Parts: sequence; C-alpha cells; structure tokens
Amino acid sequence: MQITTSVRSLAGRLAERTAHHDLRSRWFGVGRSVIAVAQLSVLLLTPAKALLVPVVGMGEFPRCDTVRAASAWCIGGDAVGMEPRRWLLIVVLLVAASGYRPRWTVIPHAWAAYSVAVSISVPDGGESVGMIMCFLMIPAGLADSRTWHWHRPETALSPSWRTVSLAFFLAIRVQIAYLYLDSAISKFGVADWANGTAEYYFLRDGMFGASWPWDGILLWMSKSPLIVVSLTWGALLIEIAIGVCLLSSGRRRKAGMVMDIVLHGSIILTMGLWSFALVMIGSAIVCATPDRRTAEPVTAGFDSGAAEAKAQNPGRSAVPCPECGAAAASTAAVSPV
Repeated sequence: MQITTSVRSLAGRLAERTAHHDLRSRWFGVGRSVIAVAQLSVLLLTPAKALLVPVVGMGEFPRCDTVRAASAWCIGGDAVGMEPRRWLLIVVLLVAASGYRPRWTVIPHAWAAYSVAVSISVPDGGESVGMIMCFLMIPAGLADSRTWHWHRPETALSPSWRTVSLAFFLAIRVQIAYLYLDSAISKFGVADWANGTAEYYFLRDGMFGASWPWDGILLWMSKSPLIVVSLTWGALLIEIAIGVCLLSSGRRRKAGMVMDIVLHGSIILTMGLWSFALVMIGSAIVCATPDRRTAEPVTAGFDSGAAEAKAQNPGRSAVPCPECGAAAASTAAVSPV
C-alpha cells in the first residue's frame, strides 16, 4: 500500500506539472532567437574559406562522409559553391531568429545548426551545444502554431503536445545543467584551477586573453593573488550554482539564468568568445522558461469537475489558457497530435 500511495502521489504531481507546462512563451522565443543570433554571428563574420580551412592530419573540409553528408555544406556536391551555401544558412538562421512560424522553422533551424557543427574545420563548444539545443527544441517548436514566437498563443496546447514538450524541456534542463556541473567538477582535477591561478594565465593567453579596452585594468588586477583566486574559484562556484539552479523550481531557474548571463557576459567583455557565450545564455533562458501562471487543479485519476465542465460546454477545454490572454481555454478547433 505504501508503494501504491507513493506512485499515485508521484503520478498526481506529474499530471499537475504537465497541466502547468507550456513552452509557447516569450522566454522560449527569446532563448531560441539568442541561440540563432549566436550561430548567425559565426556565418556572417567569417567567410566560407576560413570556416572550411584544411586541417593538418584531417584533410580537406567539409568532410561529407557518413551522416555528415546531410550537411548544407555537402548537399549538391561540387555543383554549388561554398559562399552560396553559407548565405543559404544565413537566411535560414535569420528567419529562425526573427521568430516567424516556429512550427515551420524549427527543423530548418536544427539542420542549419547541424551543418555548422559537423562541417566547419574548428568548431568550438558553442556549435555543439547549439546543435543539441536545436534538436531538443524541435518538439516544442512543432507544437507551436503561433505566427511569431513573440506573441501569446491563442489556443490551448493539446495534452499530447504538452506531455511531449515537457519531456524534452526536462531533457534540455538536464543537458545544460550537466554541462555546467561537469565543467566545474572536472576543473578541480586541473592544477591551475585547483590552486586558484587559472585566471592569471587565461588573462595573459595570446589567443583568448584579456582584450581591449579592459586588458589594462584586468592585467593590473590579476597581480593580486586574492583577486586571482577569487576569480578562479568564483567561476567554478558559479558554474556549480547554475547547474543546480537549472534543475530546480522556476524562481531558482531564473536565478541560474541571471548568473549565467553574468558569467558569460563577463567572458564576452574580457575574452570575447561571443558565439559560445550567446549560445549558453540562450540555452539558460530556455531553461528558465516559467510554468503557466495558473491552471485548474489536476489529479492523477478521473477529474469529475473537468468532465462536468466539458459536458456543460463541449466546445471548450476545462483547462484555462492564461498564456492566451483569456480566462477560458481553446475551442474544439485545437488539433490533436
């Protein structure tokens, strides 16, 4: 009986959580657009010949073997030049960043992210994270029938789409939280991070060190052992806090998002790495998407109140849609999965 009660309680909480879930909000839209802008920055600011430069020991790029053949850099063979392909990807990402028709653009967006991540010569972690995020956002995008993802939805989300969307939303949060927790914990095994001196060397790195106009003051500040240790270990603590917060409740997720913006905003100001930082910020914004403000009580079993309401007015759902800007929910015109 104890096990049965626990299972019913868990099922009830899951059902209530599902009833409150709806990613069709400006939070999700802003996060998705920030990720698309980050990917756009790589293509807009870098010519194709620089993106696909040959690498010693790896040969020519793009590499079009196995699944990489599905990349935009490979389809069409030699009949299409690399610059037209780059501009095709730019157009796809511009439309995705604009927020137009998420249901229509979410798969092309994922294809563009995949093309960049698997085909360019020297991708950084941002390209890989952006690709994973775009694939995990596909179900939420397919469930989103809005014309623009900046607008409030006009219909309630069907239960099937809500369940699928919630599953992938949880997967996104687990994935991003794991990245931060793994990044922080693994650094404790590196001597410079463990002894607190890593930031001293990073700020003086020839490629990723402190950049103008902050280089002078940062290099001066890094002469203080206390400041260097604080920056080094502080970054690790913030990464751990972000990972924990993104797995927590709505308010804590927002706190994690704020810490993420501070962390990667500081990286942008000091070291650059714009595309990587923006991908991570966009991902954190998606993870911070809050639940719907209100909803009807939901139980794990048969809801007689909902059934009675539906019987009295069969043209309407018993679950309200506050994100739609109305107290009542969608009409029966909502299409099922």
